[in-house]
Amino acid sequence: MRTQAGNYFRNQIHSRPAHRTWYVLANRSDAVFYEDHKDQKFKFKERLKNRKGHLTEGQLDSDRPGSGFSSAGGGTIRHGLDRTFQHHERVASAFANVIANLLARRKREGALDALILVAEPHFLGLLRKALPKDLQSLIRHEIPREYLEGSDEDLKNAIERAILK
Repeated sequence: MRTQAGNYFRNQIHSRPAHRTWYVLANRSDAVFYEDHKDQKFKFKERLKNRKGHLTEGQLDSDRPGSGFSSAGGGTIRHGLDRTFQHHERVASAFANVIANLLARRKREGALDALILVAEPHFLGLLRKALPKDLQSLIRHEIPREYLEGSDEDLKNAIERAILK
């Protein structure tokens, strides 16, 4: 015997719009997007490249640190200025923003309902920080690993194993 509540619940499940999960596999130089939708599991959607992501700190900033004079000794002691700002960090943050903007655009288009983020731990933090609140609420799993090498099937299996852990 079926209850009214059981029928209501069953109808709600079948009347929901199709659920689209996007997988974001990224590091500071590449991002690959896959989608689960209906019968299409882990289908390649698109790829972004960050040309500057492969460059070293020296290649990003070839200028030498400046120098200054110390107030000690009547201003005659010269010191090299230490760089506390790292350019590769700025490049990685900018790429995380590019990824976040693309995901926001896809959400506005109705192309995604859930996110699974896969990135090395530091870049995962940058990506999470770049995502607007409405996209942060769509994150279902975060995997702090870098999976960009291998076939689509290998990547899918590695991500499934990581989620099940």
